[in-house]
Amino acid sequence: MDPRIKDSKPAPPSAEPQAEPHAAPEDERAEARALRAFLTAMELRDLPRTPAPEPVVPFEALPAIAPGVERAIAAAALAANDRYLETFLEPHSFCPFSRGGRSRGLTQRYVHYAATTELEPLYERMLEAAREPGKAVVQVILPLVDVAPDAWCRFCHALTAAGNDRLRDRLGCEAEVFAVAPLHPELPYLTVNPHALIPLFRRTPDPTIQWVRLDALDALYSGRSGDTVFVDPGDIAAFLATPRRTPLYDRIAETNLRMAARLGIPEVERTLREMARAARDSYARILLSDEPPEVSGGGCPRQHPHAPPVTDTSPPRPALFERDGKWALLRADELAPGGRVRVLAQGVEVVAVRSGGDLHVLHGRCPHRHAPLSDAVVEGDHLVCPHHGWDFDLATGRSTGVPGASVARFRAWVDEGLLWVEGAELGAWTEREAVGFRDDDDVL
Repeated sequence: MDPRIKDSKPAPPSAEPQAEPHAAPEDERAEARALRAFLTAMELRDLPRTPAPEPVVPFEALPAIAPGVERAIAAAALAANDRYLETFLEPHSFCPFSRGGRSRGLTQRYVHYAATTELEPLYERMLEAAREPGKAVVQVILPLVDVAPDAWCRFCHALTAAGNDRLRDRLGCEAEVFAVAPLHPELPYLTVNPHALIPLFRRTPDPTIQWVRLDALDALYSGRSGDTVFVDPGDIAAFLATPRRTPLYDRIAETNLRMAARLGIPEVERTLREMARAARDSYARILLSDEPPEVSGGGCPRQHPHAPPVTDTSPPRPALFERDGKWALLRADELAPGGRVRVLAQGVEVVAVRSGGDLHVLHGRCPHRHAPLSDAVVEGDHLVCPHHGWDFDLATGRSTGVPGASVARFRAWVDEGLLWVEGAELGAWTEREAVGFRDDDDVL
């Protein structure tokens, strides 16, 4: 028997009045009173604020263009964003506040052509927005910038933190003014739960900074945020007895998941990818035209003078063989200077190109209209698709004539007289490009 247990019999009735069943003992009440008195008298000192570091700009400045061309690019970027909002986001209520916010003038959009990597224009835009409390959402669209989605997200958060610091100093704000939601055409997402799917619906045609006023968010989620609630101990029973609604943010995420499942997540991804591609096409028409065109859609950039009379419709050659996760595409001596050969390896269509003494392997289709790059022309260190003039640097895959556009480039080497590529790199490309071109896609 445990020696600490003196007697297991019930204690005899006591003549002293018993405390209420849920009342705290007097010593606990006294302790609580002493704690409140201590906290009330405690001197609160302001901790020194550490300024946010300046963000690192993860993209290169765009080439300088004429003012008329820049205006045409801005109009095309707004048109692409309109299409995203009016045909995708709002009709399916993926953001239930978008349509109402726009109709009530709560949303402001800007286009920023990044001809420089200086951040001051963005800070000034943030300051301007902070002075307009009636604008709850501010979007800054950066067409044509070439930036990876993870780097873009880091940049947007760092820019917003540094910008909020500046607003404190310029406007005398004690609290942060803006939260940020980075938008990008290639945001990664998962389908494991409703919240992991949210980045899919933020795949705008262009990288976009979306600032949201925190005071507007507080008003929107007031009473339905699901945040921590402080309740007096004596009111806990009544609080728990009150039915609690699912937090608003969770309800939106769950509704979006159901709608995406109804539409088909691959189809949603394909739709957004097509919108981003259409935006790039419109920029190409502007940049490759002799004069800025009307931004109403239709048409293609001018035809390259070396356009072939007939498009190559032959199927790509199969790779020679696979060994130890590496693919032998063809014999290196098959490629004469300026030669191009399309090859199918691990289900990926690639084009092998010789420029001078160097061999390159790129994805075998132009990202504009899916034209086979075996039609392309080697001009110096660039591969030029002759149908509409899109050019690609053989060393990087990036286009110089259409900033922001690129074609995938694969590491290649010669061994045993054969041209090789890594199967793992082909597999990674397939994973990234899960929704690609279909047989009925518009070609040329």
